[in-house]
Amino acid sequence: MKNGHALAFDRKAQAIYQRKLKPKLEGRYKGRIVAIDVESGDYFVGKTVLDAIEKGRRKHPGKIFYAVRIGFPAVHSLRRLWPYGAK
Repeated sequence: MKNGHALAFDRKAQAIYQRKLKPKLEGRYKGRIVAIDVESGDYFVGKTVLDAIEKGRRKHPGKIFYAVRIGFPAVHSLRRLWPYGAK
């Protein structure tokens, strides 16, 4: 379960993405990752989460970033074969 600080961080990051970044980035970068520095509002686009966050850390070392897959509801998806291990 998330504490109050983590929930506030999530809400602020989601608001930045929805209001400012989604309209700006979806047409050009759909499927890429955007890492958002919630404090400054700066953002960094990369092909992977690691790529986007590394770009962000060059400008904001030590910061925590919020990652979003542009145009999708989640950064990663979990899949499982049914039945487990079947080929």
